[in-house]
Amino acid sequence: MYLVARDPDEYRERFRTRHGDPVEVFVFGLDELREYAAVGTETEAYRYTFAHVEPVVDKTGGELARILEEKGRLPPEAARGMAADSLDAYINLYYRSAKNARAGAALASRLDAAESVPPLLTALFALDERVRPYNKYLEWELERFPLPGEAWRAERLIPRLERIVATGELAAQQRLFRDVERLARDRGPADAVDAWEPDVGFLRGDDS
Repeated sequence: MYLVARDPDEYRERFRTRHGDPVEVFVFGLDELREYAAVGTETEAYRYTFAHVEPVVDKTGGELARILEEKGRLPPEAARGMAADSLDAYINLYYRSAKNARAGAALASRLDAAESVPPLLTALFALDERVRPYNKYLEWELERFPLPGEAWRAERLIPRLERIVATGELAAQQRLFRDVERLARDRGPADAVDAWEPDVGFLRGDDS
């Protein structure tokens, strides 16, 4: 539970809880909450906590609600940078997986394939200026708040990710990359794909 108070120190003393307690209470001042989970900070990993959240009580004239709404999404400029960086990280790991598969290094290929999924998801959500959900809530998020495009609907994306994580199948990765490339060229950042020339054809599976 998050509690925002004018005197946070007083309430921290009153509501002392530990990690693992049935109810954990996190106390913030309003300015502290603005900084918490900001992009680029040590607490950024907690940003998804605020997605789809509305305050139960707001005595700030709506300011608290505005902070929560902003925190539950990504600022446009940060989203663009995150999408580009994460897309490059995904392609890098997929490339390693494909090269290892061709070399007969099956375990390495499967591990790289599995590791490529987190940056891909970060990129997909960042392109929509959204925070990547925790793995526990990925299916819930995709089902209730779908990403744009048929390829990214829960009923299509989740089975593809399961197959790639479980088997590292190269053909499945190639098909996924082709969809990712189309998305990048339609909505940006295409440069993240073009930077992998002359190997983009290899990544598509053109030489299969």
